Amino acid sequence: MVEIREESTEPLNDSGPSSAGAAGPNSAGTSGPQTSNAGTTQGTMTLSQYVSANMMDCCLLVTRLMTLFFTICYLVPFMSPVSADSAYYKAFAAAAATNALRMQQRVGTVSFTREFLSRLLLEDSCHYLFYSILFLTSAPVTMALLSVSLFAALHAAAQMVKLLNAIGQGGSTLAYRLSALCQQHTANCLGVIACGEIFLIPVLISMIFVGKASLFVPFVYYRFLTLRYASRRNPNTRQAFAQMRYSLDQVAASPNCPQIVRSLISSSVNFISRLAPPVNAM
Repeated sequence: MVEIREESTEPLNDSGPSSAGAAGPNSAGTSGPQTSNAGTTQGTMTLSQYVSANMMDCCLLVTRLMTLFFTICYLVPFMSPVSADSAYYKAFAAAAATNALRMQQRVGTVSFTREFLSRLLLEDSCHYLFYSILFLTSAPVTMALLSVSLFAALHAAAQMVKLLNAIGQGGSTLAYRLSALCQQHTANCLGVIACGEIFLIPVLISMIFVGKASLFVPFVYYRFLTLRYASRRNPNTRQAFAQMRYSLDQVAASPNCPQIVRSLISSSVNFISRLAPPVNAM
């Protein structure tokens, strides 16, 4: 069973052990939501008290629910109160707001220094803010909604469990189901997100030839993908590339594989490996 935890809201401290993303089970080592046992009541308060005490978390919950709502409106347009194109861009606007808030929580006070910029680029929320802005300013790509909607669903479910625990409803059926959703499907969702982000590259390249994307879009997206590959908190992109390479190597090693296919696989793997950024030791 895999549990992913939301990044700590404390400002990033690179000197601490948790900043390496490899601390113990209580560290904020990945970029997913943190869930608590749905059956454990962490104290009872009213909804208004919870909102007052956790204003930022509630804002994040609202923006994540908006991301989910507009994604559904885009995918099911006949049930949507807004047009499909409007729903698409509103989903990415909500995702951009979510990641901007998370980034502000993580990095604290803004300073215009190279050290601050380097620290900023280590944050997963910064990566997905770039991602959201890129697709917010491009032609609609349905596949691009996969990452922001799945992350929004996982984080929103975890936050709802936390809210229900706080108001004394931690033992409710809804809390149990949301907690089970996070615990049972987190690993699969992270794998799907990583693979979806990788397969977006050929989609974006093909969009250039049909006039739906400019030349700079694949290059900007490649930069995003390198940031995800080098992420300290979320190794799923590296794992997805490693699994794909292993599968291709298995195909190439088969005695039934034609030589031309074997050479093509070898050339492709070597080319992609050269494009991979260096990864610092955790």
